[in-house]
Amino acid sequence: MSQELTGNDKRKASCKAVGGEKKKTGHKREDHFAERWGDVSSAITYKAEADKTITDETLLKRLNETLGPLTSGRTSLKSGNNLQFTLGVIPEITEADDKVCAIAQQSLWEKYLAKSHSDNPADILCYRSKTDWTFFKMSDVISFIVKNAKWRALSSGRLKGDFVNKTSKGFSQYLTYEYRQTHKSHFLGANGNKGQPFIELLKENLKFHVETD
Repeated sequence: MSQELTGNDKRKASCKAVGGEKKKTGHKREDHFAERWGDVSSAITYKAEADKTITDETLLKRLNETLGPLTSGRTSLKSGNNLQFTLGVIPEITEADDKVCAIAQQSLWEKYLAKSHSDNPADILCYRSKTDWTFFKMSDVISFIVKNAKWRALSSGRLKGDFVNKTSKGFSQYLTYEYRQTHKSHFLGANGNKGQPFIELLKENLKFHVETD
């Protein structure tokens, strides 16, 4: 006789199922990317480093012309309405007395978004929509976040990053730092259906290049 799941167990099972589906989607995205512009024989990485490397000379030429000089074709791939930059321990924030100041440091974003401490740091950020691939220079993205995000601490312990935009209010929250009980880890990224809006904000302010399927 099977035991009925409690509400909390149901949430955990649901999160696990969603996480598994996201991994499958991510693997398909990376395979598709490699087929178009990279090395199809390269293995999917599970490390905190660039997801794929562009080897296609035509695309690299276009990106260098549009985005500015790139040091490599190493790329971080993102998609969907919830962008996870990192999920794990972030001691630079958790151990800081002033967390708002800590999250605004460029070195933190270079480490956790560009994966600068890895053997394969990402020079490019690529966002995958249903039909398009939008490319940004990673250093431009990081500079934009560091310069323009206005961080505020909530009583819950979350940190929210606001950016000036064209809404009637004049600004909106796009980025979040929070502790996720399900994973026992800290999340940094654009969640709550803020992923695609954040990409649109980047497109309004930074150089970008689009490739269509």
